[in-house]
Amino acid sequence: MTPQEIASPGLFSLFGAGGFAMYPLLICSLAVWWVIFERMWRFRRLGRELEAFHHEAVAALIRGEPAALKALCALRPELPSAKLVMAALERLDSKDTRLRATWQEALERRRRAVNQELRRGFWILGTVGSASPFIGLFGTVIGILQSFGDIARTGSGGFAVVAAGISEALIATAAGIVVAVIAVLAYNAFQTRWASLVLVLRSQAEELAELLDGPR
Repeated sequence: MTPQEIASPGLFSLFGAGGFAMYPLLICSLAVWWVIFERMWRFRRLGRELEAFHHEAVAALIRGEPAALKALCALRPELPSAKLVMAALERLDSKDTRLRATWQEALERRRRAVNQELRRGFWILGTVGSASPFIGLFGTVIGILQSFGDIARTGSGGFAVVAAGISEALIATAAGIVVAVIAVLAYNAFQTRWASLVLVLRSQAEELAELLDGPR
């Protein structure tokens, strides 16, 4: 790499100059952005869908129409609220008295499982946020070693000799930090949104449990 190329690098030239460490960082970056877009799309729709389902489910219970409630759950089987209601109804409709008596416990267990399902992909953000700086640091070490190797091979120092190695070290370090910052920011944002949805689900589950506990 010439000094002129270093002075005005493009995106692809920067990636190539970053060395081997840029490839795992690229994979990490793609994984992070996949989680970001997938969770954004999921959480953005979920808030409205939970509210709409809850209103219809409460109305069906107030009218005393369990069949309508089951049909509503069948229409949206992937919705967390529908999973909670179905877990309760399956226990309440069971012929085994022990299962009917513990329907609230089953509902709570299903709610905890649903909460974990909403955290899907969070581990990727947390792992990338922790590991990316170390991957960049690994690229830094490789770049410095390359610089020393160039000095040993040429028998002289100077910017022209060590430019490629130093460039690789700095680019890998910067890339690792950028990927980590994006991952951590996304993790914190989704963690806040997840906590809000968990609170909504808990409130809705408690209200539905109160209605299911009465005569149906």
